[in-house]
This record gives sequence, structure tokens and C-alpha cells, in this order.
Amino acid sequence: MENNIKKYFLEKLEFVLQKNRFVKLTLGKYRGEEELENIYASLSNIKDEVQIALRYKYKTKDVFKNYPFDEAVSVLDKHIGKDFLSASLFATDGDIVIEYSKKRVPRIINRKATFNKIKIEEHNKEKERFVNSKSKYLEMLGITNSKGEVKPDKYDKFRQIDKFIEIVDSLYRESNLKDKDKLRIIDYGSGKSYLTFALYDYFVNRVKIETEIKGVEQKQELVTLSNKTAKECKFENLSFIEGSISDYMETEIDIIAALHACDTATDDAIMQSVMSGVEIIILAPCCQKYVRKNFKVPETMNGIFKHGILEERLSVSITDGLRALMLESKGYKTKVFEFISPEHTAKNTMITAVKGKDDNAKQAAKRIEIEQIKRDFSIEDFYLDKILI
Repeated sequence: MENNIKKYFLEKLEFVLQKNRFVKLTLGKYRGEEELENIYASLSNIKDEVQIALRYKYKTKDVFKNYPFDEAVSVLDKHIGKDFLSASLFATDGDIVIEYSKKRVPRIINRKATFNKIKIEEHNKEKERFVNSKSKYLEMLGITNSKGEVKPDKYDKFRQIDKFIEIVDSLYRESNLKDKDKLRIIDYGSGKSYLTFALYDYFVNRVKIETEIKGVEQKQELVTLSNKTAKECKFENLSFIEGSISDYMETEIDIIAALHACDTATDDAIMQSVMSGVEIIILAPCCQKYVRKNFKVPETMNGIFKHGILEERLSVSITDGLRALMLESKGYKTKVFEFISPEHTAKNTMITAVKGKDDNAKQAAKRIEIEQIKRDFSIEDFYLDKILI
């Protein structure tokens, strides 16, 4: 009898799938050994083929799998009455529930239809991108092929570029720059200029605002290559010059980016940004060595940071934390976060700052906080506090 009841339920499932009456199905009362709670089945359009999408709901995550109808029924068959003691099938012509007792004895419950329409989730839409893969500069920089398709070995780089522009988009809309008619941007340490080109393309072709960008790079061969690429892409107000942060300082700049500026070069970029009254600052620090040589772990923490690698990580966190506090003491709203996950790049910390309203009391409190941290870690100076008074 038990097999007949389950067979009836599965035949009903197959029937409503074939007759286009299936709405959804839920498995509950989990009795297995994993941290699984439920399985939810729904209709999903995958590349113009309607399939069953199974969502495995765990306590800490969701796992999604898609199956053709017959495979989905087979998968659900293995769960019903074994690790799940309840299955609720919702269809436009009526609902049906199969429940199992503790002794695995099933019963069927028929109910009126909860839903009168089916729903198919569309999964054919591509994830919204902030960077157009068909942009000419991406092909010229070796990220895409002539068809605008991202090369398999360059997808991580493309993802990084797209995420960077997504961050820039958020910062721009949060700032006062959205009311301006023209922007001036400097990218210190532009390197191969992937992000510099993406910045120009975003503001000129997506935001539709007149924009002038200068990339500053110490390697002349990269400067030459970037200028050539900009000319061929007809990016008229994008140019590159050879030099360092200290070589090229200007006022009346709206955005400054310094991505992977080594050690105190990041601090030089912060100093230049604050002194110029820049609205948006974007930093991706690396090689934070200055504080590593100039701090002492408090005695109460020696047991934790006695290992060199942990002490080094602590010094990096202190360095970037003090940088953010220093920016806040100058009236900026800051965020420190992971730019791209570590499997894509080891240099994954980003600091962003957007100029806010002056608040003397809050800024003074930040300066007091900085001095207390310096005392706690026996830091005489962290370089930025020497060059930015």
C-alpha cells in the first residue's frame, strides 16, 4: 500500500508537468543527517527549455540544480518518504500532499488549488554588466576577441574591471559630482590601464558627461602603449604621462584613483587628494611596510600575534584602518572592503572615500581616536600623519 500511495503521488506530479499545470513543490520535515532543511521545486526557463529548478535550502546556504522533468521526478523520488517526510505539490487543478508518519507510513491529502496560474522563472538574462565586452579597448588590451567575447583566460580580469566600474558607479551617485558638467580624473600608477580605459568609457559613453582623464605611470613603454590605444579608440580626452605621484600634482581634480600604489605611495595619493579637495578617492593599497617596522604589539596580545604572519596581517590592518580614520578626520565618508575575492587577486583590499559635509566635532573625535591607536601600538608615526597635517 505504501508503494501505491507514493506511486500515485509521483504519477500526479508527472501528469501536472505534462499538462502544464505544475506550479511548485515543497519537501519538508527533513530527517536526514545533513544540515538540509527543505527542497523547493519550481519551473525555470533555461536557454529556452522549461526545466525543474531544485533549491536545496541549508541552514547557511542555498544550492540550486536544474533538471529536465523526468530527471527531476527521479531525484524527488529518492527523497520523498526517506529523508523528507512531507511533500506538497501545488498545481492549478488542485494541491496534493503526501505525509509520512514516524514509522514511514504515508497518507494522501487532497486540497483545493492554492494557485490558478503557473510561473516560470526566466534565467536566460545575462547578468547586468557595467562594462560592455564589445568595447574596442578591451580587444586592444587583449581581454576580448574580435567578436567581443571575453577570452577564457581573461574572464577574471574582465570581472575585476566590471566590479571596479560598479563601485565607481555607486560612489559617483553618492557624491556631489552628479551635478557637474565636466569631470577631471587622475589615475596614479595606471599600469596596463585596463581600469583607466574603463573609467573613461563609463563616464563618457554611459554617464554621458564630458571627462578628462590622465593616467600617471612610471614605465615609459606602458605610457606609450596606452596613448596609442587611446588614440586608436578615439578617446580624445584620455592621455598618459610618465611619472610618479610626487611628479604630477594638480588642483581642481574631481576623482583620484591609486590602485596598488606600493607602500607609502598610497599615502602620497591620499595627501594629494585631500589637499586638492577631491570628491572621490579610490585606493587599493599593497605592500604596507611602513607601519610593520614602526609598531609594537601590546603585551596583552603577544600570545595571539607571536607568529610572524599574524603580526604582518595586523600591521596591514592597522595601516589601512589608520588611513581610513585619517580620511574621516578630513571630512570624508570611507569604506574598506574586499575588492575582488582572493582567488582572483591577492591584492584585494579597497579603500574608498567620498567627500562629506564638514563636522568639526566628529573630525576632532577621529583625530583623538588616531592618537589613541598610535599609543596602544607604540607607533611614533605612520607616515600619512607626517605629510598630511
